[in-house]
Amino acid sequence: MTERQVWVFLLVHCPADTRNPLDSARLWPRVLQVVKDGVSSPPGVVLRPGESIQRAAERTGAALGIALPPPPLRLLAVDQQPATDAGQPEELAIFVDGGCAKEDTFTAPACDRHGVVWTPVEDLGRVALVHALRTQLLAVEPAMLVEGMPIACEDLDG
Repeated sequence: MTERQVWVFLLVHCPADTRNPLDSARLWPRVLQVVKDGVSSPPGVVLRPGESIQRAAERTGAALGIALPPPPLRLLAVDQQPATDAGQPEELAIFVDGGCAKEDTFTAPACDRHGVVWTPVEDLGRVALVHALRTQLLAVEPAMLVEGMPIACEDLDG
């Protein structure tokens, strides 16, 4: 049996800066990401055995020092990534609504290896994050993805 990790990621965004409508890079919200050893990813944790998704999201929020939107937790996207030849386990990523925060909510990192950044949409890197942001902002149905590509409900039967 293939090893699998289930991640619960928070999508926290910073509103667009509408003071300068000609700056197209600032017309979309930016997304909070955690930087570890120069690699950015959304804040999240591996789901523990028997742990609820709500509790995992609360752990992530507590680590960041932010309060989550009131329950129930809002699902934004689910993305399945297969195991890799390099020994990485299969990953199921669950993206939930972490709300909105001001850009100055987080202080500068204590060291260069760790920290947080506000990432523009065009630099997110992971397609599932873009789908999750779309769901968060437009209040559409959550995205179901395999390797970042949307799947239809009828595809789940096969």
